[in-house]
Amino acid sequence: MTTVAGNVWELSIRELINKRIVTFRHLRNTMALPLELPAQGGSVAVVPDGGQGNEGNVNKGAKRRAYFNTLLFDPDDLRGMFNSIRLRKRTRAYFMLGASLGPILAISNPSDYIKALGILINEYDTYMTESGNKTKKRHFFRKSKGTEEHGSSMQNGYELGNFSYLDTHTPPFDLDFLQVFDTFCQITVIMYTKLADSLLSIAISQSAFDNIAKIDSRFKKMIGVVTKELDELVKNAVTKELRLIDPLDMASPENEINTDWETGSVYK
Repeated sequence: MTTVAGNVWELSIRELINKRIVTFRHLRNTMALPLELPAQGGSVAVVPDGGQGNEGNVNKGAKRRAYFNTLLFDPDDLRGMFNSIRLRKRTRAYFMLGASLGPILAISNPSDYIKALGILINEYDTYMTESGNKTKKRHFFRKSKGTEEHGSSMQNGYELGNFSYLDTHTPPFDLDFLQVFDTFCQITVIMYTKLADSLLSIAISQSAFDNIAKIDSRFKKMIGVVTKELDELVKNAVTKELRLIDPLDMASPENEINTDWETGSVYK
């Protein structure tokens, strides 16, 4: 009976992992911006999606794709919706979590790897809850006193509590949300891929299933927030296209929709 339950749990987890990998890859492709490389004369050359620029520079970023095969986002619309200043706190949170995943990916033991992911998510939730709107900046290049190893540095005092895996270092400058999210999607795909590989070496118990489900719930929430904003972009773009079809409707002041990118609200 335990073996049957374990097989069901494993199939369920694998299906969930594959879904997350596909989703994060799709979001990365959807939100990718055209690569801009400096050209001769000080101008900027825009490299085609997946193309190659001067001096052999290859756009190793995601190839731009339409959002669920409906709309290829305009770069200016993406920058407007995902304003780095307005989303400063979320940008730093994604940076912090993504940077913390790096050392965990080096854990070779499957059971320890899954356990470490669970601890990291708990620490991340604790940090975000405690920090609220008062997250303090910590200089990215400052080293903890008297420590050399990553694990030891975690025990020598961050602003909010002591963490085993969460790295709360943040750069002393504002980050670009789209760049951070692009990298965050990459490392999250690697995390889920290794999680799938780890299932080959362990027996899936109820405890392991619950732990993985809890880990996934955090990333699922992140997907939900971003897709809600992308849905808003699609809605606005479709509305604009429909108005082009009906000039009378476009000229009607009652149907004018304004978008405030600072608040992310759409109002009439």
